[in-house]
Amino acid sequence: MAKNYSERPSMRYDANGRLVKGKSSQSGLTRFLLGFLIPYVVINGLILLFVIQAPSIDASEPDTKDYQNAEVSFKVSSLIPVKSVTASIEGQPVELEKSGKTYKCILTENGNLTVTAVAINNMTKSSHIQVNLLDETNPVIDEESVVLGAGYLEFIVSDTQSGVDWDSIYAVDSLGNNLKPTDINRTTGKVTFSMAADSIVVYVKDLAKNEAQASFAVN
Repeated sequence: MAKNYSERPSMRYDANGRLVKGKSSQSGLTRFLLGFLIPYVVINGLILLFVIQAPSIDASEPDTKDYQNAEVSFKVSSLIPVKSVTASIEGQPVELEKSGKTYKCILTENGNLTVTAVAINNMTKSSHIQVNLLDETNPVIDEESVVLGAGYLEFIVSDTQSGVDWDSIYAVDSLGNNLKPTDINRTTGKVTFSMAADSIVVYVKDLAKNEAQASFAVN
């Protein structure tokens, strides 16, 4: 019986007589990579990025010009849209002014400012900014420096934040006279009053308008 050579698989050879292999396995792998694996990885990577992406908050140091108001600005950045940005100081809401991605607020008290940004995927980022540069304390009249002599009063006053408002210093004596200092040494802080009555009340403000008062009397 004659052999049927038509059942043999066809083979191709190049010009040098080398067998040329088929590309079916390579093309199948390429189709798998381009048609399934790579799109799968990219799509799931984007989904994961969307799910875990949280905003970032970059805040500047608080600044003040008068020690009564502090300005705080911060920038909110996110790869996905931000749903809300809020701020509060010691639990009290703070009004924000927005300009692009930058937010600004004006504070009138010291405390812990909390800024919270929420993205549309509900991922939240909070930042805490300590504000302590506002002057909320009165000037200090040094009791140990007080000299109550015959017809005069001397004392030293200081303020470590905004500074003493030297022009604000005055006194009222027991006779009802409104008195201004006879001498002020702004370097040492020594203040001198002439005193004709037997008692006097002194008033001193700092540049943030905090006021201290002290009473002195001749024994």
